[in-house]
Amino acid sequence: MTLQNRLLTLIAGALFVAAFNLIGVSSAAASTTEECKIPVAGEIFTSAHFKDANCEEPNGTGEFHTTLVPANSLLTRTNTIIIIISGTIAGTPIEIKCETYGGTKTVSNFEEKEVKGFKGEGKMKFSGCKMATPVACTVSESFETVTLSESSEDLKEEVMRTLFVPKEGTKLATVKITGCALEGSYAISGKLRSQTVNIHTEEFSKTSGSELTLGGNTVDIIFTSHDATAANGKTVVRETP
Repeated sequence: MTLQNRLLTLIAGALFVAAFNLIGVSSAAASTTEECKIPVAGEIFTSAHFKDANCEEPNGTGEFHTTLVPANSLLTRTNTIIIIISGTIAGTPIEIKCETYGGTKTVSNFEEKEVKGFKGEGKMKFSGCKMATPVACTVSESFETVTLSESSEDLKEEVMRTLFVPKEGTKLATVKITGCALEGSYAISGKLRSQTVNIHTEEFSKTSGSELTLGGNTVDIIFTSHDATAANGKTVVRETP
């Protein structure tokens, strides 16, 4: 191999690595909402070639690309693990476990002053809920949030987060507890945040930046989730600009 060929090989390798890094989730803070597909004629694609329908396997001749979802795209929410809501009420530790996270939302991408991201709104629904602690208590089997506004956050720490806040006021939802000394209706209020784990998955955790209270006391909501297009159930891609 000649020196020129070696240089060309090194340059090609460096370009491939750079392109691959663009689909990661830790190289920038803001993100866009995209769909992995084979683009139709005239459609602009936004990343490298992939050989699989989930855009997880880069391939120079692959037919799949990620493309920005259309404005006001309808998406559905799905959890990937059990939801845990934990905190204290009147000094008593509580833990609620819910089996299912759902609901729909509309999302649009934007670009403002060279900053790319997405905004949207919709409701979250938690169902299959049971009181794990205290065991004597009973919690509503399901509850739904008010309409939430959501947006990507551009953080200096180079992590990608999504912020969820009530469209009006500060209360996200109300949880009703019965059958014990804690009986009553309690508001979940504040700001909920998720942090991107990979191009498909977001995590709600103690470290994802949420600022929530349940009945005035700090509460944590922990689970992972992903969004999918309502039209075909295809899991969306969160890609860094």
